[in-house]
Amino acid sequence: MPLGLRRLASPRSRLLVALGFYQAVVGPQVAYGASEERERALEERVHYLERRLERLEARFERPNLTRHGPKAAIIAVAVPPPAPGLLRNRPPASDEVADAPPQLNAKTATPVDTVPHPGTGKANDAAQETFIFRENSVTLKPARIEASTQFAYIRANGFLQTDRAFASTSSLRVGVFDWMEVGVTVPVFSATRSRIVGPFASQELTVRGLGDIGLQASMRVHEQTENTPGVVLSVGGILPTGVSPYRFAFYQPNRDQRGYNPNPTNLNGNYLSRGIGGITGNLQLYKTLDPVIVFLGGGVQHFFDARINSHTVQPGMTYTYNLGFSFALSEKSTLGLQVNGSYAGKLLVDKRRVPASELEPVVVRTSLVQRVFANTFIEPELTAGLTNNAPNLGLAMGLRHRF
Repeated sequence: MPLGLRRLASPRSRLLVALGFYQAVVGPQVAYGASEERERALEERVHYLERRLERLEARFERPNLTRHGPKAAIIAVAVPPPAPGLLRNRPPASDEVADAPPQLNAKTATPVDTVPHPGTGKANDAAQETFIFRENSVTLKPARIEASTQFAYIRANGFLQTDRAFASTSSLRVGVFDWMEVGVTVPVFSATRSRIVGPFASQELTVRGLGDIGLQASMRVHEQTENTPGVVLSVGGILPTGVSPYRFAFYQPNRDQRGYNPNPTNLNGNYLSRGIGGITGNLQLYKTLDPVIVFLGGGVQHFFDARINSHTVQPGMTYTYNLGFSFALSEKSTLGLQVNGSYAGKLLVDKRRVPASELEPVVVRTSLVQRVFANTFIEPELTAGLTNNAPNLGLAMGLRHRF
């Protein structure tokens, strides 16, 4: 054994070395009145140094001759210890990583939690997997801004008619608190409906314009833990900025017959707006099961009554739901599968229900979130309808950037 290590072999020498390290680290902190928590953290570092010293001594001890024989002793003497530079630059052993000391805050000398909590992702962002259910999650820190836009092509086939639509949806979101963010969504669209009106005749009607603007505030009311899911509550409003689909030019209800109340919706056009204001609410649950996040949510949409051509129109109460999962393919790629559905009650005209006016669209959506730059993402998606009221096909490409 080298002379320096031989001197450290005695218990008294090791105790003096440990006390020296302890005084060198703790001394300045005690002068400033370190708390018990700081002293406990520093004592852990001292114990760590003592364990490292014992391992270092064991590496240079002479091998047991009775076990390995004289050849092992000759090899041990012939092979010199590695140079200090090699020891400093070599990768740490697995046992050293397991016993690594806790990192300390430079100002408070308290241990720092370096492992992110489940589902929180990086320090300034939520996990990228939450982008799959972005409209019902909180992903922004305070004063962070996110701008996004999406371009979509929508195709639907009905009885003797075909719908094609191009839509663009732009959103702006701002982080208010760690647990809250607000946003606004502005849709525009151009939709064409082709209808067969005779053996060799068809007609087309194109509707284009601004959709109904949405305002929303999302609040994380419960942070997920090891055993419980996270909970996000979203409330918002619908502004009646869209094109109204209701036409009363030939509307003639028979008030003597309660069951006869025709639908004033213009069936000649494909409208992606209602033109009626309302309020919305949604409760979203999510749980991280690394590398997957599963989520489930449900909500309601209530529309106010509107006065159109001397008639009072009110869409039925709408109940929405969504469920699915997102999977982290890599640090930059996330794949998601989601089912979105809703059920809208009967339309009310002059406080009378319109027969067969319920709607129940259900779609399944597959999407990919790809980080292309530090704060820029592209999001292609494919949507397929599962019910008669849902579009048959939807293709979309989204672009998202954070400031």
